[in-house]
Amino acid sequence: YKSKSKISNFNKILITFISLLFVYLFYLSIPTLYNKSWVQNTLEYKLVDQFKIDFSISSDISYEILPSPHFKVKNALILNGNDIEPKELAEIKELKVFVSQKNFFKKENLKITKVSIIDMNFSVQKDDFSFFDNLINNKLTVEKINIKRGNIFYKDKRNNIVSLIKISRLNIFY
Repeated sequence: YKSKSKISNFNKILITFISLLFVYLFYLSIPTLYNKSWVQNTLEYKLVDQFKIDFSISSDISYEILPSPHFKVKNALILNGNDIEPKELAEIKELKVFVSQKNFFKKENLKITKVSIIDMNFSVQKDDFSFFDNLINNKLTVEKINIKRGNIFYKDKRNNIVSLIKISRLNIFY
């Protein structure tokens, strides 16, 4: 007596789809295995290289898959790029660096696709306009920088706030 179990075509397709989904989710979770100090150094280097903005990233880095694979950094800074006398221009509560998911197996080929800044306080003085001049004259990459909820403080020479500009949403791109 032989019992034949037949699996319908729908069940075969469903099992294949679910297994492919799990394989894809495992692939997307590969960056969680990266060394955090390597991620911190690489993100700082790639941000300066691609966007010409000197970010100082804290070691509080996490990786999230949804809505798109990205590294989430808490408490980052934007510096003026001066190696001799670095000055803090902005405090960022949350920085999201979205990465391309083309090849997570070769971590050296990590490519930044978009940067999102959430809750930023930007302090500007007259001496800092050279930073903006260099930023505007150097062509930005095709990738976007999104700013959500930010404040720009313009300060005088005695560090008193002269003007305050509130930002709810700002997109920077070339």
